[in-house]
Formats: sequence, C-alpha cells, structure tokens
Amino acid sequence: MTTSDIKSMQLYPRPERILDDLTARGYGPGTSVPISELSQLDQLHYHGTDALDVAIADCGVGDMDQVLEVGSGWGGCARYIADQTNAHVTAIELQEDYNNVARDLTQRTGLEACLTHVNADFLQVDLPENGFDHVVSWLALFHIPNRPRYLNRISRTLKPGGNFFAEDLYLIQSPPAEELDDFRRHLFPNSLINLTEYQSTLADAGFTLADLSDMTADWTGFTATRLAAFRENRRSYEAIHGTGAYEVIHTFYDKMAGYFARGLVGGVRFRAILDG
Repeated sequence: MTTSDIKSMQLYPRPERILDDLTARGYGPGTSVPISELSQLDQLHYHGTDALDVAIADCGVGDMDQVLEVGSGWGGCARYIADQTNAHVTAIELQEDYNNVARDLTQRTGLEACLTHVNADFLQVDLPENGFDHVVSWLALFHIPNRPRYLNRISRTLKPGGNFFAEDLYLIQSPPAEELDDFRRHLFPNSLINLTEYQSTLADAGFTLADLSDMTADWTGFTATRLAAFRENRRSYEAIHGTGAYEVIHTFYDKMAGYFARGLVGGVRFRAILDG
C-alpha cells in the first residue's frame, strides 16, 4: 500500500486545508490552538469527538495507558484521547503530508509530550510486543490490505486482555461491474469484507468480541446530512479554499452518501478483547 494509491480518495488531497480553516478562525501559522477549537476541524470520521468519548468510556482508557492508533490522519483522535485521559498515544499514519501537519498541530496544542507521531505503513512499522493497553482506529482499517496480517500485528502489539476498538466499513454488496473501478478509486477498499467474515477474522486473530454495533443506519443518515450541509455551506467553503477544492470534497461526500444509501457498504463499531 502506497501513499500515491490512497490519494485517489478525494478526502485526502492537500492536508494543509485544515491550516487554512484555522487561519480563517484567527489562528495563523505557528500560533497556539485550543484543543476544543481544533477538535471541531480535525476529525475525519463520523460524529466527531462524540465517537471518541464512546471509545474512551468503553475501553476505560486511563492515566498513563499506552494507546496505539492505526491510521491517524491529522492526529485529531490521538490528541483528543491524550487530552481527555492523560494516556500516551502512538499515532501511525501512512501519508507523510498528513503526518507532518498532524505533528505541527500537536505542537500547537502543547500535547507533544503525550503523543508520538509515526509516518509508516502499518504492515511494515516496528512495534513492541505486548506494548499497548489499547489499539484504536476510525475508518482506516478497510484501506489496509491483507487483513489477517494486520490483525496479527495488532494482536501481537496488544497486551493480553487489551482492548481493540474500531469503527470501520464492511461490504454489503459489490457495485455493478461497470462501476467497480470508480468504487475502488473513491473508497480505496483493500480489505472490505462482509460482516460475518469480519467477525470470524477477529476470532481467528485471537480476539473475543465484547461489543459490536451495526452503525449502517446511523451512518447512512450522517453522510446524507453531511452532504446537504456541505452544499448549503458552499460559498463559505469556497471563500477559504476555492471552487476546485470544494468540488473535490463534494465528490467524496456525494460518493459516500450514495454508497450507504444504495446499500453497498455498511458501518460497524466494535470493541474486542485480546485472549490470554
């Protein structure tokens, strides 16, 4: 898996756009940013910090816990968890440009002592054996190829009895053949499988499910509402980012709302415990 491959997704071009949003709010380059302000902008999953609060509570993340995040993007989830819990978070991100912006944002919030940003392919990065109390991920796992391999890496780096919490996509049905290339380009689905297979692969990797929620209905509504709000806010977005940038993000939001509405993909939230 390479950075150039994942850039086919319209969500991921020009990570510096978040810096433009901050400047528009009065936080110019290099200035300190309150985590409460930044958390309104740096969440690339659904339902923002509300989703993170669920993970923190369900996993019982506490003071000085070691947390690993797979696919950390702008680092928003990692920063929020560290700020709320005083845990130390290791945030792994494949895309160098996103990781660079994430590191800058972490410094601007004063949380650099609580976070370690790592720019690496999760399938290749060196990780400690039994080094983490919790592994978390939001809408990133379906991008990673070779699901048995990456689940094995997660199980090996977790402490026995540790929590694996994720929100992810699963496959309900494949798109028509004539749409498949477009689907792959916009979603980058390297390990998109059905929900039954999803659960069985967790068990095969040594995990016992503690909680699993099918989020499909919720995320279908969320993506439709997000698309409508983005269209309503077009002028404001274009004033900061330009028309071309609006069209790029609009394409992604439109595609995702369509995939959910047409019953191609579903969503899952789960917490699994490593056996042993």
